[in-house]
Amino acid sequence: MLLSLTDRKVLVTGGASGIGRACVEAFRAEGARVVALDRAGGADVVRADVTDESSLAAGVAEAVALLGGLDVVVGCAGISGPVGTPLVETSAADLAAVIAVNVTGQLLLAKHTYPHLSDGGSIVFLASDSAFVSVPGMVPYCASKGAVVSLTRALAVEFDRVRVNCVCPSIVDTPMARGDLGDEALDDAAFPVQTAEEVARQVLFLATPLSRAVNGQALLADFGYSARSAFPA
Repeated sequence: MLLSLTDRKVLVTGGASGIGRACVEAFRAEGARVVALDRAGGADVVRADVTDESSLAAGVAEAVALLGGLDVVVGCAGISGPVGTPLVETSAADLAAVIAVNVTGQLLLAKHTYPHLSDGGSIVFLASDSAFVSVPGMVPYCASKGAVVSLTRALAVEFDRVRVNCVCPSIVDTPMARGDLGDEALDDAAFPVQTAEEVARQVLFLATPLSRAVNGQALLADFGYSARSAFPA
């Protein structure tokens, strides 16, 4: 296949729905062998909680046993937290929950998968354009996604056998986004909206030899919005 993913061994967290599910299906369509991890579990999903180290370690071990190793790891598990709530009204428990899933979960994923990754393998995290831009009521989420960009760069330096990158999409039509914004906001959006399948293709690129020279980078996919000046022209 063009993307050279035939028989590659892939693990995807958050693989039961949304972008994670789209990644599972996209890798399989390219001939890869995929194990999905998700705290929801499912018919073809290994149950694992990325915030619980013993649960995640067990899920990774099961995936490694099923696949016989790992070539690609995709960290899609994430939550949005209390979107629209000012920081001064956000509980410590809600703050901790966002950090636990979006940051600690990715760190634990890297910790437990790196020893099993083949030389030249790839880790791709799902971050967000919210690592670079924001609106009121998004502080915890933005902070967590900014941390993912930073840990991507740090791991790319420390993990010398594999590449580590992240994808930073703007609004994506997923069950989580619809839960936060409502169906009407996405069905009749006044702003560009990506599909989960489009984001999955960005992930595939970073996971393949086609991006061999790309390491420690955040792929910002936001239709160019963050490049716009406030200059009135």
